[in-house]
Amino acid sequence: MTIGIYLLIIRLLRYRHVDRLHHRFPTRDALAEMTLDEAWEIQRHRAAMEHPDVSFYATFMALFKTYGIPSISKLLAATGELARAETASKRAADTTIIMTEVTVHHPTSFRSREGIARMNYLHDRYRKAGKISDEDLLYTLSLFVLEPLRWCERYEWREPSEVEVCASGVFWKYIGEAMGIPYTCLKSQREGWRDGSQFVRELEAWSLEYEVEEMVPAETNQAVAQHTLNILLATMPAALHGVVLDVVYAVLEPRLRRAMLFPDPSSTTAALVHVLFDARRFILRHLMPPRPSFLRRRFFAEDGDATSSGHFGYMRYVDMPWYVPPTALNRWGPGAFVRRMFGLPSPGDDGEKYSPKGYVIADLGPEGLKGRGREQMSRTREGLAAAYGGRMGCPFAR
Repeated sequence: MTIGIYLLIIRLLRYRHVDRLHHRFPTRDALAEMTLDEAWEIQRHRAAMEHPDVSFYATFMALFKTYGIPSISKLLAATGELARAETASKRAADTTIIMTEVTVHHPTSFRSREGIARMNYLHDRYRKAGKISDEDLLYTLSLFVLEPLRWCERYEWREPSEVEVCASGVFWKYIGEAMGIPYTCLKSQREGWRDGSQFVRELEAWSLEYEVEEMVPAETNQAVAQHTLNILLATMPAALHGVVLDVVYAVLEPRLRRAMLFPDPSSTTAALVHVLFDARRFILRHLMPPRPSFLRRRFFAEDGDATSSGHFGYMRYVDMPWYVPPTALNRWGPGAFVRRMFGLPSPGDDGEKYSPKGYVIADLGPEGLKGRGREQMSRTREGLAAAYGGRMGCPFAR
């Protein structure tokens, strides 16, 4: 009896958020009226409260998956940023931070628009030179839409609801427009989409066709992907590298593995990964209460648009503690203790090497572009403000 009551309480608490979403948007007509404000709020809750870990790694996978396209991997290999461990680590941190600034903060905020402006500036020279195609950018955008939804479906305690799918479409359609990515490849580009869900489905269909044609084996795919995996391996003992790589291969889709010239995982590892995620799904769904608000995932040390120093601190890192403030917990907490056991730096180690004072959004990117592009970024921010105003309505309203 007691066990049954506990399971019922967990069920009610677990599905409380998704039930509220369905109450707010009970029909397809209601989804068609979803505003960008509402979509951003749903996206943020999913990343900070509902599925924070899976959302984080799915975003990393979205970036990683682009390396399976030769036109993208050749450009990345030519920049040389991934050839050295230190520059590869910083590039990964800068890219992650820019995307987090854009997605975590409200679309009308300075930090979100500054992130978009910086991203556009860093891409602009390659777009003008014809080194990045509109199709490559649309494919990259599609992965940021689709991978979090796919990872939620595969590995989380529940599948994404139709409301959450719609929210992803509404939010990322805006991001694509802000980046100047044309949607001419999509079926309903002329007549428009009914809602965010239709946009996601059409984007997924196009993205899968693009992968069939463009995701083909290439040595540059393998080189760029391996440099990125080396960032992950740097945080672990050498004795575990083989096991970790086998787990990564098990998570990658077959077409992506072939494009990156990676081997198939062992059948034992593939089965073990499947069992572990199934066990996690069962425990979270039936036995664990939802994350309380005081454990909401924090991404930044500061939440506002301005700080006294003009710098922002980041709270997440994979290998090196780029831009992470050296607080007592960050330097001497359990995580820092484990890192020191493996000879890895903690926030504040090595002086100013990892910029413990934080970052300025306009300085993110390659070292040679630090401080450059501010005038162009200012024009981008002004253009976004003029185009979208202070409050975001429904992008599919007719």
